[in-house]
Amino acid sequence: MNNILKKKQDKVLGLSSEDRRSKLKTYFKKSKLLYPVLTLGVALLLTQADILLGLLGVLIAGVWVYWELRPMFDAPEDKMVDRWLAQDLQFLRRRSLERLNIDESELIQEKSLFVRGPILNPGRTNISTEDVTWKKGKDKKLRFSAYYITVIHLTEHKLSSYQCDYNFIRGVPVRENDDEYFYRDVVSVSTKDIDIDSIELSANQILRSAQVFQLIVPGSRVEVKVNYPELKDYTDGSVVDTSHVDYAIKAIRKVLLEKKV
Repeated sequence: MNNILKKKQDKVLGLSSEDRRSKLKTYFKKSKLLYPVLTLGVALLLTQADILLGLLGVLIAGVWVYWELRPMFDAPEDKMVDRWLAQDLQFLRRRSLERLNIDESELIQEKSLFVRGPILNPGRTNISTEDVTWKKGKDKKLRFSAYYITVIHLTEHKLSSYQCDYNFIRGVPVRENDDEYFYRDVVSVSTKDIDIDSIELSANQILRSAQVFQLIVPGSRVEVKVNYPELKDYTDGSVVDTSHVDYAIKAIRKVLLEKKV
């Protein structure tokens, strides 16, 4: 099924999924400079005792440092990554309409609503650990390699939702599910701060809370972790963009007000 999805996506995006995957992998790759820099330092010290051996060490360490830094020179620009994500969201929109068997003509709002949040703990998804990472761009914005994504469609009598865990690097949605709710059954739509099982980003970098989008109906709910407030403490103040969440909530509340009158 993944091959079929990739072929459809290639047609939509107009580029090879393998080419895009390679570029995104390069973008999110984190340079590991500790050992090559230590090797360079030792080699420089060694030149005092044996200049030829030391220079050989400097050459080897220099090549190692370059190899680690090379992805930074080949990585796509931040705006290109944003463009790819926007294209992927439209691909998921089309996929969700197919799964929910909704025709464009049935929508009462031309733009479908997107609610997304970063996946930082791959343990509860079907996304491999190596594909779960994040990067702070040159524009100081945070970008992620995997997302919880919900697409919401508003029709005359129902609200329809499609959810998946999305591997942005590979362009593959996993753990897909979809639901439909009558407007009269929707109890509330809001965001809420909750405590979560600890997510360890690295040593001394632990997240213990999350902001969650919730759409509640009796006996069920649509829920998406959209932000981790503590994340800004480890990103020099950069935060997750949640403007799309606010837009979705306002749009849904407006329709609920109209339909429940």
